[in-house]
Amino acid sequence: MPGLPRSASRRAPWLAAAAGALAAALIVAAGIVLWPRELTAVTGIVGSEKVAYFEDERVRARFAELGYEVTVRARGSRVLAEDAEGADFVSPGSRHLAQRAEELNEGATVYQPFSTPMVLLGYESMVEALESAGVTRVAEDGTWSFDMQAYLDLTEERTRWRDLPGDSVSSSNRQEVLVRTTDPRTSNSAAMYAVVLSYLLNDEEVLRPGAPDPGIVERVSRLFLSQGQPPESSQQPFEQFRDLGAGHTPLVWVYEAQYVHAMLDGPALAGDARVLYPTPTVHSEHAVVAFSAPGNAVGRLLAEDGELQELAAAHGFRTASADAFGELVRENGLSVRDRITDVVHPPAYEALEALLTSIEDTYGANGLPPARDEADTGGAAGGGEA
Repeated sequence: MPGLPRSASRRAPWLAAAAGALAAALIVAAGIVLWPRELTAVTGIVGSEKVAYFEDERVRARFAELGYEVTVRARGSRVLAEDAEGADFVSPGSRHLAQRAEELNEGATVYQPFSTPMVLLGYESMVEALESAGVTRVAEDGTWSFDMQAYLDLTEERTRWRDLPGDSVSSSNRQEVLVRTTDPRTSNSAAMYAVVLSYLLNDEEVLRPGAPDPGIVERVSRLFLSQGQPPESSQQPFEQFRDLGAGHTPLVWVYEAQYVHAMLDGPALAGDARVLYPTPTVHSEHAVVAFSAPGNAVGRLLAEDGELQELAAAHGFRTASADAFGELVRENGLSVRDRITDVVHPPAYEALEALLTSIEDTYGANGLPPARDEADTGGAAGGGEA
């Protein structure tokens, strides 16, 4: 077969190179990437309630689209601000802990991407028994309310479930009527419980900095100590409520987001589980405290990126725009309250820390071992919060 003409032979390499360059230009113009994009690594320390969100493949993929690879490890919210070395950001579960992290790290920036109110979960038989006792009631919107002052009155009398009026609860249930919580020595959700109790016990006044009233410390400490052995992780009380039933955990104090996320993504709660809104309650304002440029970028994106905000709503959090969360719960028929009106504001960091330290001292005085940090338990969030 005759060879190519000499001129064509000389042009062949040039034409091949030009064709390759044109193809590459067309690929770039079309937005097609044929090699991995180099991502900026960002490390965070978060309350265990947010691990599931950050490890969600949709969240990771969105961050990758934006140029970041975000990895997190869990610690109890109360202690994470004290040991943030090597992290680009921390994310505690409340504003007062975010302020503490900001104070300890010069030049830090605080972002507020989402929040969730504290709620109670109870089984229908327990809720009905408490209704007869004046603790629970159905609100106009069909959701349940839980009167925290009426509950405190029951606990002062050391009322047991079998002592409640009616026959909703078995007469053999000798447990004291108590709300199960996380460990107040490490966990933000338990600290939020202490906020509400101390507000009511302080004549409906937010605690002020200084030594807390010994009577308040004694009452609040008893409601923690009477629960028995502290949980090993922040997720444990929620899982015990879900898995072990009313005989083991009749009432549990949780983030609303835990309930929503469990009902959407599972494992779902039993059909007779009810969500109750404490009156008053407190908002857990989940902040991001950034220490570096990559940490700042992640904090800003969490607060402003529409897709990340929608994914936060899918994990049960309330965001700046109420639409995504509202549509989500309505579409799934969840008995969730649209507006939370009876809300207590947490005291300043110094005041709440003084109360929690006093409670911690009572644990030691009663011979209980030191608290376990979330880092020691894996910090798994398994469908929920801490």
